[in-house]
Amino acid sequence: MPNYILFKNARLFDGFSHSPAPDSWVLVKDDRIASVGRGNPAAPAQACVVDVAGQTVLPGLIDTHIHSLLMGDEGLQLFIAAGVTSARDCGGRLEGVKAVQRALAAGDKLGPRLYVCGPLLQGSVQALPEPFASAMLESVESIDAVPGKVRPLLDNEVDCIKLYFTLPTETGRRIISYVGGNVPVTGHLGWMRASEAVEAGISGLEHVSISPFQDICPLQHQWGAQPSMMSREWGEKLRLGWQEADLAEARTTNLIAQMAERQVAMGTLLSVDWMTWNGFENTRRDPDRRYIPPAVLARHRAMAEALGGGEDWDLHLPGFGGTHTGDPRKALEKQLEFCRLLYAAGGLIVGGTDAGGVSMPPPGLSLLREIEMLAVAIGETAALRAVTSQAARYLRKQRDVGSIAPGRFADLLVVDGDPLRDVRELRKLTAVYKGGVEYRPAAILAGIPANSNYPSDKVTGGY
Repeated sequence: MPNYILFKNARLFDGFSHSPAPDSWVLVKDDRIASVGRGNPAAPAQACVVDVAGQTVLPGLIDTHIHSLLMGDEGLQLFIAAGVTSARDCGGRLEGVKAVQRALAAGDKLGPRLYVCGPLLQGSVQALPEPFASAMLESVESIDAVPGKVRPLLDNEVDCIKLYFTLPTETGRRIISYVGGNVPVTGHLGWMRASEAVEAGISGLEHVSISPFQDICPLQHQWGAQPSMMSREWGEKLRLGWQEADLAEARTTNLIAQMAERQVAMGTLLSVDWMTWNGFENTRRDPDRRYIPPAVLARHRAMAEALGGGEDWDLHLPGFGGTHTGDPRKALEKQLEFCRLLYAAGGLIVGGTDAGGVSMPPPGLSLLREIEMLAVAIGETAALRAVTSQAARYLRKQRDVGSIAPGRFADLLVVDGDPLRDVRELRKLTAVYKGGVEYRPAAILAGIPANSNYPSDKVTGGY
């Protein structure tokens, strides 16, 4: 016998509209949405009726860039607690991410619907330290090696292919051509320029701070032909290049125009710079800090001990912080302006966070921070579309997730506020439905081990 749930009296954001529709209802049958309407609905016999008067119902959120192998089971649970019902693993060894994907689909683990890219396809250079390298990277040594590396990924039904920083331009072009549009191809680029990848037919770019950089920064701050992300010089050039970038220059406007015309998605990942945006003292007392997953804390603790410790080792490490040239906040504001210009040109903006790869903000909660920063750039409603319908379209999963419409999965959020007026009201999330199954954020968070490094003089706020 079908299981029906009727949500009535909702303020409804369907993932597309510019404003919520009052007095709406949503009928769920089993794990899918059966119908949507306005007014007074007739409930099927034995339906569970949920009166959401005064509340907003919106689609489950989508994080387009996570690393599930680096966060542990507690990290996966945090997505549901924050209303993130779908996510794309944007770099992990195929056997590992497929195992997580199966466990989530079977209900053996609690977490989002997981779409996977498989490993980061880089050049012959190992660009990351452990444990990242062995968990995430696969080298494509030459153009001739492309079929042998990419065909097994396609045969195993990955949802995307990802190009990584040290992949040479010609190898990147060959991979995009070989994939042939069968799945999206995205890139965290460095050796290959964004303009070259867009011309070759790439579907998306990751990290607004990194992938477009070589095309838009002043020449004196470019990284050179074969840069390494592991050098301090690289980071200094990144900050200075953004601070001094002239976004009105032809090479930037041309890149934006090409991305908009071809609908190449910009996966923003602004939240990786949340500490810059929020300020260190505010970040160290941010209530989200208590939820940094144990697996991430253990990794950070080991690195901190090797580098000499530090009071706030869970947030940053000696040797990776310190004094920077110029104003990192100004660089971040230029990145927001790039997003604003791309959006104004009709470009596709989607929200991702690098959850698992960074410690703070934690998984799930980091997408809430991403949305806040996106709202500064493109407004509340556009920010919400970036993590619902637009993200689903980019992932080619729009028939299943990202909107409230008949046939989609019943992935719904119930919020005691209006996030279209102020996206921070997503923090008033009271219930999450994934495939029609209800979860309570407070109950999930109560079971997450607390980060003991969170300061005792903590401020109020958050959940």
